Amino acid sequence: MRPSFRTALPRGIRNFNPGNIRHVAHVRWQGMASEQSDAEFVQFSGPRWGIRAIARVLITYQDKRQARDGSRIDTVREFIERWAPATENDTQSYTASVSRALGLHPDQDSVDVYDFDVMRALVMAITRHENGPGPLPGGHWYGDAIIAEGLALAGIERGIKHGVAA
Repeated sequence: MRPSFRTALPRGIRNFNPGNIRHVAHVRWQGMASEQSDAEFVQFSGPRWGIRAIARVLITYQDKRQARDGSRIDTVREFIERWAPATENDTQSYTASVSRALGLHPDQDSVDVYDFDVMRALVMAITRHENGPGPLPGGHWYGDAIIAEGLALAGIERGIKHGVAA
């Protein structure tokens, strides 16, 4: 018997959780599916909600968390060290992959997650690293419309910066 297309997809794509966000006790996400059959990772009702969740986590990192040195999280390395700790991931490889995708130095260039284009590239790089290359051009899993919809649900829209028209 051949596996269905859906079960052949990476876990993060099947769960509509392209960032592979883990369950945390007493945390309920917007767009979280009512049925949670994956005990480890959150399942969302559609990809836009998983994309929104990635963006909300990254915004929280920049606004409310600190890097290991106590500074504000604002470089690719600091985001990835928080997102994918070395205890579970090859953080060096992950950082290099995301830095390349964003065209930024991992330690010197500042990342502004409120900038639509930066957040879009960051979400797409995380999605690709977490799930492998997708079937769309450039190896992506989701098209521009779905990415933009998920980012808008997180409050990130083209032409809007920190809630103010650019």
